[in-house]
Amino acid sequence: MRENQHLEDEKARLDAYEEALTSLRDTVSDPETEQRAVRMMEWLDARVDAERARRAKIRRRFAGIAAAATLLLVAGLWMGRDRNPVPDISAYENNSGTVKQFSLPDGTRVVLSEGASLTYRSAGGKRLAALEGSGYFDVAHDSLAPFIVSTSGLDIKVLGTAFSVHAPERSDVTDVILERGSVRLLSKEGTPLLRLVPNQKAVYNAASGDIAVEQVFARPLIQQQFSLVSLDNASVEEIVAAIESVYGIKVSASGYDPSKRYRINFLRTESVGDVLNVLELMTGGHYSSTNASI
Repeated sequence: MRENQHLEDEKARLDAYEEALTSLRDTVSDPETEQRAVRMMEWLDARVDAERARRAKIRRRFAGIAAAATLLLVAGLWMGRDRNPVPDISAYENNSGTVKQFSLPDGTRVVLSEGASLTYRSAGGKRLAALEGSGYFDVAHDSLAPFIVSTSGLDIKVLGTAFSVHAPERSDVTDVILERGSVRLLSKEGTPLLRLVPNQKAVYNAASGDIAVEQVFARPLIQQQFSLVSLDNASVEEIVAAIESVYGIKVSASGYDPSKRYRINFLRTESVGDVLNVLELMTGGHYSSTNASI
């Protein structure tokens, strides 16, 4: 009686496995796992004098479990690999002879000065950028993924903001100018140094550990250094006026919402046609130059 009950218990357990693993039966099998299943069946056969059909049915179920166990092991290894992927690294270098603008995978816009280089990757819930040279960053906001710019002597941690960094190669000195938002400066060991507010410039010497902060007019300095036009909380009329001033043209505009305000950055080296195309995408309006070829 006890033996019959044991068999019934085994069958119930097998039924539960079968229901959960129905979709996994037709898979590759593992020899070692199958051998364990066979040995289990031999043990059952020695203890249970059941009809041949029942034994054959149980044997088929064990074979399915063995194959499914192999699949689950392989799938677990595969999923484990996917959970820890090798991060993709994006590399940017400016050898154009003038400033050049790039868009990072997270939507951050970066302007690199001549000779500057940048690598970017996302890992461990952080967005990591390593800079050599000078760059301007308009960081896409992401409260769950801090953006960290790393230089040879300093790390700059932000969530979403705009700032410039001057970090010459083989130099211990790093300059940071904050245009918008806030940034936290960290030593290479991760020690917090200070937090900047807009219109502040910090100069940090990694060799001496000295840091100096001064008040500046950030936007004009950044615009001059990177040939950049930066407008924040601006109406379409104000953006159009800036475009007309930079390019010396007249722009006709229609189809936009005059009540809305926007933030836009563009390089003076960009064609006016490209700038107007961006403005159309942003505002849904229509823009054209009346006295310049675009």
